Amino acid sequence: MNIALVDLNLLVVFDAVMREKHVTRAAKRIGMTQPAVSNALNRLRYIAKDDLFIRSAIGVVPTARALELGPPIRQAINLVENAFDPKSFDPKNSSDDFNIAISNYTASILFPELAEVLEKEAPNINVRSKQLGDVDLLKELEAANIDFIIAGQQLEETENVISQHLYDEDFVCVMRKDHLLAKKKKLSIKEFAESKHLMVATTGKAFGFVDYLLEAKGLKRRVAMTVNQFLVAPAIIRQSNMILTVSKRVAARFRLDRVKIFPLPLLTNPLSLKIIWHKRTDTNPGNQWIRNKIINICKKI
Repeated sequence: MNIALVDLNLLVVFDAVMREKHVTRAAKRIGMTQPAVSNALNRLRYIAKDDLFIRSAIGVVPTARALELGPPIRQAINLVENAFDPKSFDPKNSSDDFNIAISNYTASILFPELAEVLEKEAPNINVRSKQLGDVDLLKELEAANIDFIIAGQQLEETENVISQHLYDEDFVCVMRKDHLLAKKKKLSIKEFAESKHLMVATTGKAFGFVDYLLEAKGLKRRVAMTVNQFLVAPAIIRQSNMILTVSKRVAARFRLDRVKIFPLPLLTNPLSLKIIWHKRTDTNPGNQWIRNKIINICKKI
């Protein structure tokens, strides 16, 4: 292909539609009309010999070819922006959006602090959280659908991503104050395994790291209930005989006068939480700014 014959502004349109997954919102993002964006997409489809985006009930869905083109086009735009104006990021005046894949319990710890920082230093920046789940997070990062992953789960990181340790999480088990086991000074592995368990699982699957640890010891627990968020967990624990395994930081947010907290009776290393981003955004001033804010917040947690 002769690049001299390609209107490079079409790449900006493509990138906006990839990021918004919606033609009207993409037009607003780059200051164009919706018909102009639609016309640009038709020209791009001719050049790429592919539909690129398929209409859906909530916007548009990128084709396999669009997903291939997305990361290199975003990287090229970043390089051009940084080359012409490397110090253009001004947090006070920026209205950038940042998409972060994060569990709701980690968000409950990190986001209040982050919101306070943004309120003071970058009032127009928008942060969008996306739940960790069954989606391939690294593919989402590669496709520029998310800017950061904040997770403790083991991901097979590729050469295109960078990660940094944030903090370690120790785990405990929580039960109601008048639970039959609450009077004990220490919880045994057998007692733990034979109890009914509540599990917070964004995927709905009743199997997690605790089950792997028990399985290694020839034990199995009964997960009596799963919920997809931590918000409802304290109420369930207070009104049932189930126990819940959570991080110490999350347990500290329970009403401590109504629950009993035990150390997890399984030998386990602390969960190492880290932030992951794509190499193409490593030198992007906006990404650098918010990334450093998150890292600094976590140093104080």
